Amino acid sequence: MMKKSILKSAPVFLLLVFLFSMLGGCSGNDNRTGNEDIVKLSFKAASGYDYLKTLDGQTVTINGYMATSSPVDGSFMFLMNLPYQSCPFCIPNTSQLSNTMEIYPKKGDSFAYTAQAIKVVGTLEVAENEDEPFTDMYGYQFNYKIVNASYTIIQAEDLSADMALWQKIADSNVVNDIYELYDYVNFLCAWNTYYVNTYTNENGETVPGYYLYPSDAEKFIYIDGAQYNYGYKESYFDAIVQKIETVDKDAFSDLIANIGKAEALTKKALAELENKNYTAEYTYVEMFGTQDYVYTLNIGDELTAELETIYSEFANWLGSWEM
Repeated sequence: MMKKSILKSAPVFLLLVFLFSMLGGCSGNDNRTGNEDIVKLSFKAASGYDYLKTLDGQTVTINGYMATSSPVDGSFMFLMNLPYQSCPFCIPNTSQLSNTMEIYPKKGDSFAYTAQAIKVVGTLEVAENEDEPFTDMYGYQFNYKIVNASYTIIQAEDLSADMALWQKIADSNVVNDIYELYDYVNFLCAWNTYYVNTYTNENGETVPGYYLYPSDAEKFIYIDGAQYNYGYKESYFDAIVQKIETVDKDAFSDLIANIGKAEALTKKALAELENKNYTAEYTYVEMFGTQDYVYTLNIGDELTAELETIYSEFANWLGSWEM
């Protein structure tokens, strides 16, 4: 099952806006740690190429979060300044250290993923020339990386009270649950934009793809075990709230309020589907090269706008945990 990207474009944009606002005006050099042989780097300092070139080959340390798009084999990681990011180098990392640093483990080692804040220690490697950056297997270009590295999860006692809370909420895995929640909300608000790709059946015949019909959407929601049935189950939203409150009953009231708004929107969108508040047009669908029915939700734009507003609140909450 494929779908048009709605949420995936919104959070990247929102978090980039947040990133630029946080990075704007940052300057200055990084500091030595208690161990004078280890230099402490930070994303927020936004150190430039000339300064980092003086540290080439030295042992450095930097705190951050593993990007969710880091290679699954752990051969290296994208270390970023915000949690749950999937867009490494969205801000170029050439003239200054911005929001991403590639980290490579010691020979024979690999990195296991964690959503918690981590401390990396390794050797800084800087491109010989600022105009001739490194290029990785994905085509990303950058002038700095850390090699022969290891990481440790930062302990609560070494963090501010707020950041210690992040370690707890990340360890609970509830943020992944909320991303899944928004997948469900997105489907309810825009099921008509989801589609089945053209495929070849068991007889070798080509079956044209199509945009979902209302009956398809209902099956995905109502049938036990179907792709989006998890969100329709009784007490689904309450269970996520309870999971958050288990971490801390008071500290995440804004996140709990956001989930409440998302739940209200799902009820509104589901009522639109159940009350058949949509229209259909039989038309040529260029994407699949065939005539078919295409559905339009009567208040589709309104539902999408509400979703983007609520999701932006969640994205801003996530952005508040900048390392």
